[in-house]
Amino acid sequence: MSTTSVHDDFVERVRSSSDILAVISSYVHLKKKGNRYWGCCPFHNEKTPSFSVVPQQGFFYCFGCHAGGNVFKFLSLIENVSYYEAIKLQAQRLNIPIPTYRKNAHELAEEQERNDLLKIHELAGSFFHNCLTKTALGAPGREYFATRQINSNIIEQFKLGYAPNLWDKLYTSFIKRGIPKELLAKSGLVTIKDSGKAYDRFRNRVIIPIADEHGHITGFGGRIITNADSPKYLNSPETIIFNKRYLLFGLDQAQKAIKEQNFAIVVEGYMDAISLHSYGITNAVASLGTAFTVQQCRKILRFSPNIYFCYDSDNAGQNATMRALAIASSSGANVRVISIPDGKDPDEFVKKHGAKAFYTLIDKALPLMEFQLQYVLKNTNGNTLEGKLSAINQLMPLLANISNAVERNEYIIRISNVLGIDEGVIRSDLQRQSSFKNYTEVNSLPGNNTRKIIPDKKDALTLAGRYLIKKSWYEQGVLDYVLSVIPATEFPNKLHSEILSYMSKNNQDNLAFTDIDAAEKLSEAAYSELSHCLVEEISTTDDVQFTEDCLKRLRRYYLNNNYEKHRLLADQLQRNGDSRFLDELKITQQLRTQMDNL
Repeated sequence: MSTTSVHDDFVERVRSSSDILAVISSYVHLKKKGNRYWGCCPFHNEKTPSFSVVPQQGFFYCFGCHAGGNVFKFLSLIENVSYYEAIKLQAQRLNIPIPTYRKNAHELAEEQERNDLLKIHELAGSFFHNCLTKTALGAPGREYFATRQINSNIIEQFKLGYAPNLWDKLYTSFIKRGIPKELLAKSGLVTIKDSGKAYDRFRNRVIIPIADEHGHITGFGGRIITNADSPKYLNSPETIIFNKRYLLFGLDQAQKAIKEQNFAIVVEGYMDAISLHSYGITNAVASLGTAFTVQQCRKILRFSPNIYFCYDSDNAGQNATMRALAIASSSGANVRVISIPDGKDPDEFVKKHGAKAFYTLIDKALPLMEFQLQYVLKNTNGNTLEGKLSAINQLMPLLANISNAVERNEYIIRISNVLGIDEGVIRSDLQRQSSFKNYTEVNSLPGNNTRKIIPDKKDALTLAGRYLIKKSWYEQGVLDYVLSVIPATEFPNKLHSEILSYMSKNNQDNLAFTDIDAAEKLSEAAYSELSHCLVEEISTTDDVQFTEDCLKRLRRYYLNNNYEKHRLLADQLQRNGDSRFLDELKITQQLRTQMDNL
């Protein structure tokens, strides 16, 4: 039997042996009302119960903070562990053996290589650090750090080092210790030519050890000292222990401060982070000069839901900020942007103005929407149709994430005035972005058990979508009928689009959709919404008629939305003297006929 099937059988055995009502009742006092049980949610403070358990369907859902899922999801949230750790925890409670398997030769070899590389990097870290601090060879490095105002305490804290201006100093030293040159080559510390000649990767550079969040050195960054033709910065190559997508420089040093201050500052380069730490700003980490990644974001969110980006203020830095904001906000982070004046980077600013001035910039950090709005309006041409469409396409998801109606309305008016687009058009397009920050992944991450109370959406389109998802989940054949009327991607609620797309894909692959499978394939927000759909109670005297009414309502929305798009485009083309407006008018007439026939 394969490892995969053993795992699947194990998970299914634990799930089928688990009584969700019994599990949750051991944490929450529940009272039965009808076919479900109610209690005060353990994930946010409340006096009136909004937490519901439906044993027949195997789901729980809180109508206050939107936590939802199966028994394993509940355990992962309440115990602050990963989803699979929750499965193992429940297995232990049920005395179900957790399957183990013997590692094959490849896995054993990889584990050995990983351990060897970690040891080599620790030795290399000591080699570079001792060279800087204890030898005459380290004088250029000490002089460089002195010019950068990096004192001995910071050098010791970050184990900064220096690679001497010699071709093979590290190589010969490690060979004498009995370390195989093949392993040195795999580490990236040494390059071996076809001729067999070996030389050190890092030479005449100050060395910054790059550690994981546990403090294990996994790679190095080297900054050139002289103005040579070599690259200014040089990092270790990727290995089985060094992948920049999963690493944040300084996180091992900063995680305590991030927890205490409840926000992280993300800068581009490790020298920026080191400078901030040297001035007592110890909740700073660096994304190693690469694009900010989902994996890096998730690491920060384990310590705080709040991320302040402080990238360079030049065009490249601002573009990188926009990309990072999209990653962080979609991962559920509360995001702000620290703007550095005068085109400077954080390192330059803090050295010139000091920590107090930097904290003033932190206090003035722009909220996500304000920064992105300013950026989009600055970088798009609002005088052309293409520019307006580009701006609106970028701004709609941002508006949809504003939960405060007054704030959202102010931004709509502002965008309307700047771009010259009717407010009604913006509001109509905004209906497609239905979440309005109803859900946020950070509320479901381990280590953050205090969730936000968020008003539930109860508009007709959302309720129709929930009803059709529930019906499609439990009744065979309904899904195909629903998607023949309105494509999954065109549902006004994007979480519903994700759920229906998942169900459709499983249908095409002849796979059942189950709570366990959905938990693995859906986003956190979509999985919570699926729970909501499946526990939603909608009373109707005529099930068939109600289904048709829901489909008709969504179909009308779909057709009207397309109608408005083609009508606006036809109007713009006609004003520009473009004869293609006639084609657009034909499409609008066809759509109008379909709407009239509903």
